[in-house]
Amino acid sequence: MHVSRAFAALAMLAPLLAGAGCSSAGATPCAFCDAGKADLPADQGQDYPATEAVAAAETEAETTLDSAEGVDGWRPATRDTPAGEASQPTRVPDAGYVFDDDFETGQAPGWHVLGEQDGGVRAGDWSVILGDTGSVLSQGALDADAWHIAYATTTIGPDQIIEAKLRVVDFYAEAPSYMAALIGRYDPATDSGYLVALRGDGAMIVRKRDHGTSASWGGGVDVGIRAGVWYTVRLEIIGGTINAFLDGVSVYQVVDDTPLASGGVALGSFGATLEVDRIFAAEP
Repeated sequence: MHVSRAFAALAMLAPLLAGAGCSSAGATPCAFCDAGKADLPADQGQDYPATEAVAAAETEAETTLDSAEGVDGWRPATRDTPAGEASQPTRVPDAGYVFDDDFETGQAPGWHVLGEQDGGVRAGDWSVILGDTGSVLSQGALDADAWHIAYATTTIGPDQIIEAKLRVVDFYAEAPSYMAALIGRYDPATDSGYLVALRGDGAMIVRKRDHGTSASWGGGVDVGIRAGVWYTVRLEIIGGTINAFLDGVSVYQVVDDTPLASGGVALGSFGATLEVDRIFAAEP
């Protein structure tokens, strides 16, 4: 397919997206809604079917669109927290945390790396290093080839409050495809969970990751994310409601009609290096 035909195919999708209302209320993630900025592959001359959502630069397969409602009942949705009406973070219960790690021992024995068989984090990818705040868990591989995911082995219930003090050390590029993420209800067996991502374009977004494929509920929210800055990121998952906070302020809230059943705590990055000073989880 020539470049002109590829753009013509995308133009054919525009009325469908408008009719579907990517900014309308809904409860299932739309794989195409967040693909409008820099999610086109570098080679736009590749032969894509006219109704196929072009794969994101992170090489994840995305859901195809063949109607205004999308495939298999997937329909566009969006965040539903109106400006000026941000909810407050859920209070951590008196019972305290079910999981808490500040990495001050210089080790991370309760963490595994997805795809690795060594039973723990490994140097060069995920490792505990001495940073300017003390010992931190670091993901030090800056590439645009694959996700780097580390998950905690602690079992927690499906309703979760997860909070981390973290910073992106560097982005591969200032583009929405490159991100660092806090992940909840994560199942390493299926590579599935809900993630709140800090992106290279300065935005924050919530995505649903299902068997290694990610989809979003709408566009990212520009919150001025910058590399080198520490942020407190919180992800609350209660039933099918996912609420994401940045430094105590609600930024993104969505409802999933078909929520993931269970899973634990994880961290991930794609095209970004990451440091985590502390992470905890509680059951509301």
